[in-house]
Amino acid sequence: MKYEEAFEKLNNIKDKLENPEITLDESIKLYAKSVEYTKICLDILKETDGKIAVIKNELGTLVERPLDVED
Repeated sequence: MKYEEAFEKLNNIKDKLENPEITLDESIKLYAKSVEYTKICLDILKETDGKIAVIKNELGTLVERPLDVED
């Protein structure tokens, strides 16, 4: 699963959980699914961060700082 897919599923779950008519049982099931999708997103982000560090290292410009999206 791609990051964008997992993130979209998390947003859909958030929308469903905001519905005041949702049952407790359904909320618990959705929460469990959200944990799965969150783990997928975090794993992909960790992998991506590692790839960025390797690329910077290969270029001889390894910088130990968070990635600035505007760079």
